[in-house]
Parts: sequence; structure tokens; C-alpha cells
Amino acid sequence: MRPFRILEAFMRLLPTIGAVAVMLGTQAMAQPGTRLVWQPVQEYFIHRDETQQVKAGTKRLNSFTAYTHLGSDFGFHGPAEHELDWLTDEIAAHLGQQPDGWAGMWHSLAGQLRNEKRVMDFTRAYPEPITAKHQPRVSAVMIEAAGRGKIKLEIKSPAQELRWTQMIELNEPQYRMFVHPVAPEAVRDGKTLIWTAEPGSEVKVSGLYLGVEMPQMSWDAYAFLASYAKIARSYSIETGFVRDRAHIEEGAFESVSATGLYVLASAAAAQESLGVVTPDYARWVLTQTHEAVKRLKTARGLLPHFVQRRDNAYHIHPDTEYSTVDTAIYAQSMLLAATMLGVPAVAEDVVLQMQRIEYDLLRLPDGHLSHGLAEDGITLLPHGWQDWGGETALVMLMEGIASPQHRPPPMRTPGKAWQGSGFITEVQSLFHPDFDSDEPDAHDGVRWHSVRRAMLGAQRAYIPKRWPHSQAARHGLYGLSAGENQAGNGYHVGGVDLPDQKLIHPHYILMSAALHPQASDIYGLLERMEKAAYFPPWGMVENIEVDGRSYLPMEGALNAGFEALGAYHLLAKHQRIPDAIYQASQQSPPIRRAMQLFYPQEPPVEEAAGR
Repeated sequence: MRPFRILEAFMRLLPTIGAVAVMLGTQAMAQPGTRLVWQPVQEYFIHRDETQQVKAGTKRLNSFTAYTHLGSDFGFHGPAEHELDWLTDEIAAHLGQQPDGWAGMWHSLAGQLRNEKRVMDFTRAYPEPITAKHQPRVSAVMIEAAGRGKIKLEIKSPAQELRWTQMIELNEPQYRMFVHPVAPEAVRDGKTLIWTAEPGSEVKVSGLYLGVEMPQMSWDAYAFLASYAKIARSYSIETGFVRDRAHIEEGAFESVSATGLYVLASAAAAQESLGVVTPDYARWVLTQTHEAVKRLKTARGLLPHFVQRRDNAYHIHPDTEYSTVDTAIYAQSMLLAATMLGVPAVAEDVVLQMQRIEYDLLRLPDGHLSHGLAEDGITLLPHGWQDWGGETALVMLMEGIASPQHRPPPMRTPGKAWQGSGFITEVQSLFHPDFDSDEPDAHDGVRWHSVRRAMLGAQRAYIPKRWPHSQAARHGLYGLSAGENQAGNGYHVGGVDLPDQKLIHPHYILMSAALHPQASDIYGLLERMEKAAYFPPWGMVENIEVDGRSYLPMEGALNAGFEALGAYHLLAKHQRIPDAIYQASQQSPPIRRAMQLFYPQEPPVEEAAGR
């Protein structure tokens, strides 16, 4: 049985906080009204090139693809660390002949180990800007181990000061869960969680977990909170940018489009009906990010897709591009957020940024806009935005905001997403409500709502039809979309038009959630995913294999942004509260003018107001 299957079985045996307390022989760990959820720190499977050595002491871990489930780094320690073997799903310590040798593993609780500013406060474990009433507490540590000997657990500060410790004595041939309470108030600056096999021990460890007390809230609010906290962990207050992956070093690989999504998600989180962050914080993020991105060098007005900090300034990341779609995602995110937060100066400046793009110099011979420019800022990329879908629509809307009279050529294969990839039919509806219409759009004659519903049906039917006995089918999982591949070292595009697809990108579940006629079904699915460790408190995993035997716990910022916005729209629909993002789209004159391309029957805001 895989480690997280054991975790699922454990959680089913302990459905309440009281059950955990009885098992420990202590008073309940959680505060009244909270619920305990287990967050993996590390389940010791790792996605890797199977031809590589994985024995500690013989090869260093690749920090780009080796990381904790918290979005941080980890490593080996101790004079006998060469006696640690990383097997298929476990770490084995062979110290029976080592009377003086000890070895184990450290795990950063927040950010990279070298970044001492990033710590975990166990009394409020989510990123600091999240308001106190939405903050979870960490009140337990659990390790899954077997063997003979002793394992020491420790939590230390950045200065290596001991904040908590526990010794476990093992005489267990089979794996067993060992759960130990932690006083949250004792760990306000936790940097590392460490386990150490003591001298003479012959032990195995397959998983390490935190017991997280989630504050009392409805599941719709929790789904948004966990998704927002996921992208917030990648945001840098110091720089104003969002790292493409939570576990990489700040300044090494930042995503401009994900940065815009975080600003928009923060504007949603600041709405009075949610109160996840304060409006002042959301406005600060908006202006901080706007100023940071304005300092970037553009090419024909386009922003870089990815940036890197060099010589105390940000530049395009080597071997990446100046991107039309990422500029469109960033700019429309910022325009909507500025409208929601009442910062007209930023809204006007963002429109000017879109107007400064040299669209005519970015056009391919067939009239469609190119995907962008190469790293040199001159070479036009040969492929263009001609395939039908939400990305192309966002690029067209960006040009429409700059030049409302422009009419781009028709999209290719109207109403059919390339390869049947899920995100293509949904990304536009994270920003604008118009594509929930079944009126044929004026540009290509597509009934967007029907096409999106058809895609949702095909997505939900694919796994049960092709893999009827799989774990994914039993859980009701779906999402043949795009994101990281199984190993987390390359981009994978799946879809319902492709045969024998086995890799699920569950961000599609939240992106399409508002289409589902019964929101309760979606929240029921998310609860099942939580029990299976696919939707823990740190947010949805990147991908899952259909057999359910492995998943990629990477915290990718772009999909985290998609998930947070999808969760917000679902919450607004479920609670029947105004959708502030959609209201901003409908209230923005530049967006309304651009939307005439698709829905000319919708008058501009100024005209509607004059009637």
C-alpha cells in the first residue's frame, strides 16, 4: 500500500478531532469548532529519472524537481547520511553497525532553508497577509515509520534553536502512524522539521505530516481559502512578483501572468463577503506589483513570460519569450483588480500599457497575432493565436481594449478546443461573465456556454469510460488539461480527444466548477480529494495518475491562480453573492468596448448609463 493510501485509511479511522485526542490520551488538540486535517510535509516517493542514482551521499538532489509538499526544500543530515537509502517509497536508515552514527532528513517549513525570513508560525500557518480568523493552527506532528530503534523528531528556528522535540522508540516490523501533539504557541518561528535515526537503529520512514486545525467555515469558503493560500506562498512581498513554483528561490524564475492572477485573487479575497485579506493589503499588492512590472523592459510593448533578477533588477529569463497571452492575462487581471479596488489611476495606466503594444508588428501574414517575440525582443515567433479557445479570446480582447475598431480574422475550428484540453474552454471565464451565454458570438458563431458544458461532460465521462476500475474513476476525478508532466520537469498537454490519457490536472475541476448544476457535488468531490491527500490544506496537487498511486505535490503558481479564481466564482454562485470580478468586467468601459467583438448587442457602459 502506498504511503498516502495509508494516510487515507488512517483519516477514515479518525473522522473527528475527539478521536485523535482519545488515541493520544490527551485533551483534544484542536480549538472548539475547528477540524483537524493532515498536511503532508513529505511522502517519500519522488518523481525522478529512474536511471539516476538516488542513494544519499552519491548524488545531490535537483532542487527544481525535489521539494516538500509544503513548497519548500529538504535534504539529508548526519555523519552517517551515506547509510540512508531512498528506495521506491521510503527512506531506510541502516545504522545497526553504526554505534556512534546518526542520520536523517530536514525539511524546511517555509521557503528555502537559506531564506531565514520565511518561517512558519504554528498559531497562524498560512501566509501572513491572511486575516487572523482564517488562519489555521498546527497542533500535531505525525510520522509513518517501521523498524527497530529510535527516531528523534525536532522543530527548530532559523537560528537552529530547538522549539519542540519528541523521541519515538520503534519495535514495529510493519508501518505504523506515530502522532504527537505540539503546542502552537511554542513554535512561532519554525524553520525546519527534522527526523533523525539514532545510532544503532534499523528503521524506515515513508511519510511525515502536520496536523492542521482549520478554522470553522463552510466548504465553499475553505476551497477558496486553501487555493488562495497556495498562490500566496509564491508571492514575494519584497519584489512584488510571484515565483513560478513555490519551492524555488526568489528572483530565480518569476511568472508575470501568475503575478497578475495573484493580484486579482487578492482583490477577490478582500471583498467584504470573504475578508480573507484586508482591502488595504489588496490595494498595496496592486500598486506594488504595478510599479514592479512597469520597470520591466518590454518588446514591442509585450511583457516577458518569465523574469529573473540580475544586478538588482528584473530581466526576461533566458530562453523564454515576450508573450502575447501572458501579457493579456496579466493586463486583464490588473485592470479588473484596479476596478474592484477603486484605484482608477492603475486601471488607466494598464489600459495605456495595452495601447502601447505594437500590434501591427506582431501580426503574422494570416492576420493573427503571433504568440510573441523571442528572447532577443525582435524575432517574431512563427505560431499565432488562431486556434479557437479562451487564450485566443483573451488576446483578442487585449487588442480590442487598445483598438476597439479592429476586427481580427476568424478563429480556426470554432468551438473545438485543441486536443480537447480542458483549460482552453474555461480560462476566459475566470475574467469575464459574457462567455456564459448561449447566444452565438458575433466573431465565430460559437455558443460558448454549450461548448463549455459539452467539454465538462466529456471530461467527466473520459476516465470512467477508459479506466473504469481506476482509483480516479472511483473518486470521480477528472481534468485532462495542461500543466506539469508526471515528473514535474516539463509541460504536458492532455485532452479528451487523445487516447489512453492517464494524467489528470485537477485545476480543471475548479476552473469549470461554476458550470456544474449542483455545487454540492463539487464540494463533495473536493472532500474526497482531501481524504486522499489530493487537496490538503496547502492546496490542490498539480497532477494525479489515474491509478491513484502517485501524484505531483508541486505548488505551481499559474494553476494555483486558476484554482483560486475558479473557487471564487463557485463560492459566489453557491452563496448567491455578487461576483465582484464579473461586476468589474461589466463596469469597465474599455472591456465593454472590446467585448463588442463577441457580443455587440451589449452596449458600452457609457451608452447603457445614458439610456
